[in-house]
Amino acid sequence: MKLPKQPPKPVFLLVIFLLSVSSQSFINAQKQEVDAVHLNSGEIYRGDLQVHDDENLVMLRTLCWNTMIFTTGEIDYIDREKVNIKSTRIPEPSDGYFNRTDMGVLVGTGNNEKNAIFSVQMVNGYKIQNRFYPGIGIGIEFYEQAVVPVFADISYHFGRNSFSPFIRGSFGYAIPLENPPDIWGVRTDNKGGYMYAAGLGTSIRINQHNSLSISLIYQFQSLKSVITQEWNEEVLNLNKQYNRIAFRIGFVFE
Repeated sequence: MKLPKQPPKPVFLLVIFLLSVSSQSFINAQKQEVDAVHLNSGEIYRGDLQVHDDENLVMLRTLCWNTMIFTTGEIDYIDREKVNIKSTRIPEPSDGYFNRTDMGVLVGTGNNEKNAIFSVQMVNGYKIQNRFYPGIGIGIEFYEQAVVPVFADISYHFGRNSFSPFIRGSFGYAIPLENPPDIWGVRTDNKGGYMYAAGLGTSIRINQHNSLSISLIYQFQSLKSVITQEWNEEVLNLNKQYNRIAFRIGFVFE
């Protein structure tokens, strides 16, 4: 089945939206003077100092509107800095576990009965240097049959700012959850099939450990069914291929 030569207008507008969101950290920047708390560990937290009742504690309202409290023993020194608010890097862990859970709609046209497919996916993995996010994913998708895709997934982030564009790819196999009931002596055994996907998106950081993920993905899915006519044992192998554009919105915990 062939994809349309030109993407539907909503998809085109979505691409423009993703690109514009990703570029926000590079344009219209304004410098602002903020408090910078330098810790003995080397970490730096920026925001506005707040009054705390305990003189041994320092309270800071960060640039992402979180409230953090430090002991005076943790702090090396405090000063004022002029920062580019649009490109301020929010403190985040370097390497470690991450979980991404997203949902979306797989949209396409063709001879298949299902031209809009609901999809939920979850990926668990270990991020490296705040840029590489390899992991193993599982999900559920509803074609003519419900399937559970199990896949390897990797994404690469180009920045570490509040808005961080990324590319993403995955490859795996979809396992069928059910077979249709026998009709007039005809039995259908669903076998599933392989899938792969690739696309781009942007990450919008909420705080140190959480972010939103918006992505536009091309996804290919092959599904095989074996149809047996029980009265003469004639067997028919049926292969269906789905080309879809997936719009996904997810939540990432790091």
